Amino acid sequence: MTKRKQLTWWEEGVKAGWIELYEQEMVRFLELEFGPLSDEEKLCAVFVSLFLKAGHTCLPIQEKTNLWAQDLGLDPDDIRHLPKGHVDISALQNSRIIGELYEMKPFALHQNLLSFRKVKNQEEKLLQWVAEKHKNNSVGDISKYIGDIFPEKDKKEVNWQKVAAVLSLISPFLIISGGPGTGKTTTVARLLVLHQKISDKPLKIALAAPTGKAAGRMGEALAGQLASMDLSEQELRQFPTEAKTIHRLLSGTEERGLLPPVEKKLLRYDLVIIDEASMIDLSLMHRLIRHLSPKTRIILLGDKDQLASVEAGSVFADLCQKQENGFLDETARKLWKMGVQSELPVRAQSRLDDSIVYLTKSYRFGPDTGIGALSETVKKGENDEETITGIFNEFEDLEYNGFHYQKQDFEAMIDGLIERVEAAQKLKSYEDLMVFWKESIWLSVLRRGMAGSDRLNSLVEQKIASRLLAAIENGWYQGRPVIITQNDYSLGLFNGDLGVCLKDQNGELWLYVESGAVTKKIKPGRVLHFDPAYFLTVHKSQGSEFDHVQLLLPRHDNPLMTRELIYTAITRAKQRFSLFGDLQVFTKGIDRQTRRYTGLRKALSERV
Repeated sequence: MTKRKQLTWWEEGVKAGWIELYEQEMVRFLELEFGPLSDEEKLCAVFVSLFLKAGHTCLPIQEKTNLWAQDLGLDPDDIRHLPKGHVDISALQNSRIIGELYEMKPFALHQNLLSFRKVKNQEEKLLQWVAEKHKNNSVGDISKYIGDIFPEKDKKEVNWQKVAAVLSLISPFLIISGGPGTGKTTTVARLLVLHQKISDKPLKIALAAPTGKAAGRMGEALAGQLASMDLSEQELRQFPTEAKTIHRLLSGTEERGLLPPVEKKLLRYDLVIIDEASMIDLSLMHRLIRHLSPKTRIILLGDKDQLASVEAGSVFADLCQKQENGFLDETARKLWKMGVQSELPVRAQSRLDDSIVYLTKSYRFGPDTGIGALSETVKKGENDEETITGIFNEFEDLEYNGFHYQKQDFEAMIDGLIERVEAAQKLKSYEDLMVFWKESIWLSVLRRGMAGSDRLNSLVEQKIASRLLAAIENGWYQGRPVIITQNDYSLGLFNGDLGVCLKDQNGELWLYVESGAVTKKIKPGRVLHFDPAYFLTVHKSQGSEFDHVQLLLPRHDNPLMTRELIYTAITRAKQRFSLFGDLQVFTKGIDRQTRRYTGLRKALSERV
């Protein structure tokens, strides 16, 4: 009997599918350009690519190869032939494809972190830009404006909104981080008024966000805040009324073609404010800073405890490394002279940390609310099951339900949604439908699998069809909620936009999509990239808010269950949060922080 030939790790990986076509073609190209690769070179190249797809900008080459596989969530059976132990770094010293950043090689190795050279270069450019932006300006006494814009009675408690606004005058690059309801929009509105009042000319201001949905919410919320302030019509006209996506903001600066433009086009704004900055990946941040004028001030708004970007990098979280509010002594003295009449914490720290303000007071979720108490507990990493159970039992706006993943459990969940579909059938306006579907939402951790959003959305629509609840035309029917899954510039729709299907008086179906600050009316057949929105993944819900959030956990513990994901899910709820699943899976998730390997985090702690 002929002995079966044992496959190599490469052959096994290709066969199992975890070495995908991209990695196969990349290795083929590298060997065409540089000659045959050693086993170490090939292994490193494959995992750098896989790590980048998983959101990491670098590969921790000092770790064992089995830990690389674990970080990617690969099946142990698929990786049993991987080389054991560590890669011999010394064997890479004379590599033709790996070198220092200044060497024109495809991969850059720096302090045991291996990256694509292009990605490492983007991190270096961002580091250089951050360092150059921390040259504090001097501004005189502006207390007369501060008193009008930030009227306050208790000067003993530090008003971090006011601190952020005043700090934005002396710091060309400012980061403001805070959870939902901490007043980020209020801060920006007052900050804009302050900047305009001390300026001798109308300021050019740009508002932007990573997604169309986030941009729309930003513009609408900011317009509401400005309208609530004591401003004249003339003053209101000085401020922007629309926020753009970052891609749209950059659309006039980037040219395509073989040759670079003769002159680099810059965004010549006085002030650029970016909301939902935790969603910005490294590549997009690099594109943004490349096109900012040196004189432009920039402010990043976000929540450092939320999920990071879908693409590679965790720029906002990497920047927000300081643990709590505090300033260098010279900065604290400047802020006092400018009208912040509160005793600020002083500590030795970097210039970057000196330009970060955390908004810590929640005006929406106080300590007497379950959503506030639970989100704070999760954020701190407190995962004791008894403590979590006690919080659910104590507050009326929280609910815990066991879920056994049996047929009857799914049927009960689907039947509840069918009742809502029947109610949606009776609504006559798209405004009422939009409000109706935002009253309650089911969130899932996973997209695929038994408890994944894809399967559950499919089950709902199968039951709608089988019960003949609605007249269905090419899959569309009255009351159907959907989410856009890909940007469509021809229709003006963006990934994450929510929409509803409504039948008009003539019996024609129309899709109404909230995109930015406007609602688009479109024939359903023109929309190509969408999913039903009865169930959304937590990632897809980011940037949205719902009255009642119902979170369905996976049946078993999963690497995607992290503290940041759970915190994001809880804070999508405005009035009520319900949890379905095993509480042990929930507490294990709280204990697991999202781990992203980036060269930026380590370099920032060393250089800035």
